[in-house]
Amino acid sequence: MTTLIIDGGKPLIGSVKISGSKNSVLKIIAASMFCNDDVVVSNVPRVGDVFKYLEIIKAMGAKIDWIGNNKLILNGAGLSTYTIPYELGSVYRIVNLLVGPLVFRFGKAVVPLSKSNLIIKAINLQQSNIKFKTNTLMGTDNAMLSSLFISGETLIYNANEEPEVNDLISFCNIIGGRVERLEPRLIKVTGTTIFKGGNFEVISDYNEAAAFMSAAVVTNGNIFVTGVDKISMTSFVNVLTKMGCKYEFSKNEVRVWRDNDPLNNISISTSSAPGFVSDWQSLASLIATQAEGESLIYDTVYHDRFDYTVDLNRMGAKIDLITPSEANFPLIVSDDLYDYSKLGEPHSVAKITGPTRLRGVKIGLTHFIDSSTLIIAALSASGKSDITGYENVEKELEDFINKLVNLGASVNLSS
Repeated sequence: MTTLIIDGGKPLIGSVKISGSKNSVLKIIAASMFCNDDVVVSNVPRVGDVFKYLEIIKAMGAKIDWIGNNKLILNGAGLSTYTIPYELGSVYRIVNLLVGPLVFRFGKAVVPLSKSNLIIKAINLQQSNIKFKTNTLMGTDNAMLSSLFISGETLIYNANEEPEVNDLISFCNIIGGRVERLEPRLIKVTGTTIFKGGNFEVISDYNEAAAFMSAAVVTNGNIFVTGVDKISMTSFVNVLTKMGCKYEFSKNEVRVWRDNDPLNNISISTSSAPGFVSDWQSLASLIATQAEGESLIYDTVYHDRFDYTVDLNRMGAKIDLITPSEANFPLIVSDDLYDYSKLGEPHSVAKITGPTRLRGVKIGLTHFIDSSTLIIAALSASGKSDITGYENVEKELEDFINKLVNLGASVNLSS
């Protein structure tokens, strides 16, 4: 097993360019399967999840050609089956986005579940109004792609507002779709059956941008983060402002720095975009370990995304998980399957007391969302950290470790 050995306590200094959004390009790959003409997609991150998704659609007959380090040609004309390969698709929920293109082409789709297959058939398709009880990212994507070719107008209420959804809307319109956001959470899809090729550049990864901005703060560094979409980072930057972090924007670049100056504590609740999204929750907790006093981080979207706090506490942080009531927050549980009557209030609030000095420890990374946070924590800690499972972050963020090394991080691999 390969171990990442990090000698922490060194400020990260320099410039880093943000790669394309993995979450966005996976949707674009699925939507491109409507097309019989070539679609050229640029700014594609070369990460594990993208390679696996391309393997799935290539096995189904789609055309996949790399024409540069981060540029792809995609074409769905050669799709020869409506069955998504079970051994590949059963572990990737994102394959559900292929349902729309497959139903458009074949009138049916077979989607692998964890223990069986789901068979979907098109019978008397017609437009409809879709109203989501809970704001959902993949639900919004699926609603768009499944109505793109249905005659008439489909209205999607309580639609997700994340930048990746807007990226998908833009792509669908380039290939001949007719999709528009009428209001922040209302999308209209007017069906068509004629799709064409085109050229499209994927947006930058706002999770990667948040990671490097956080790294500048907690390592007392000075980093120029380039390729940043300022609008998509608004709620993250607002939190940095409240905490007293130093930053300045110039076009698509942001400089973030810190010189051991004290940070303010914070009280925030996560939500779907344009709010402070849950993918940034662990980064906020890490920064809060260096803030003065007590901070509260309330995740209203996911009640169980706090496993990383165990490792941060082992590193010297003081984090307690408490219920919303204990923190004087209103109870919000977005998971419709959560049984409040049996389980009671979830411990979905991280109470963080700071500042604390972090020290290096042995860490096993298991979840991709927390992996980058714990690596950054190790970079800010005194002493050495031995980290296994770092491949999790490489599946999500392109060339993440090398980018850190180029900023001055002391990182070595040991077998």
